[in-house]
Amino acid sequence: MSPRQEPKSGLKLAGTIASLTADSSYVRRARAGDVDRILEVIGTYVAAHVLLPRTREEILEAIGTWWVGDLNGEVVGCAALLDFGGGLGELRSLSVVAAAHGRGLGESLVHAVVRDARKRGITRLFAITRNPGYFARHGFVELAMGDVPDVLHADHVPWPATSGAGHAMELVL
Repeated sequence: MSPRQEPKSGLKLAGTIASLTADSSYVRRARAGDVDRILEVIGTYVAAHVLLPRTREEILEAIGTWWVGDLNGEVVGCAALLDFGGGLGELRSLSVVAAAHGRGLGESLVHAVVRDARKRGITRLFAITRNPGYFARHGFVELAMGDVPDVLHADHVPWPATSGAGHAMELVL
């Protein structure tokens, strides 16, 4: 890309969706019966201070905004969409258990949330992450934390105080 060209915005394929195997994996809308497993999936990342904790009640209340990755009948990944209104949304709690890494479920979850965001009229989708490279491969661009819309602060997210502790990423839809 020459210095004068602007990068194209929008969702990109990261090339991590695995070819078909004997395993059966897919992404679907979460159901109330998935809540305990969602808590288990994100629990490892919460314990490692990578994800913010979510409560059972919080997940149940917003179950229609959650997606799960299913591998051979077991929920092994999840992601949620928070719609702030005014065209702003957040992709949150994206996680896949380590045993299911490399199967493209994370990418499929990102795509499901992006499709859902578009259907809801969201034009700017944000993610706060410790892994900006992953989101960059999907077309998100990094912003300074100070450039994140104030409405995202309403969730009482403890914004990282130290450099490198968290990155604000945005995808223009």
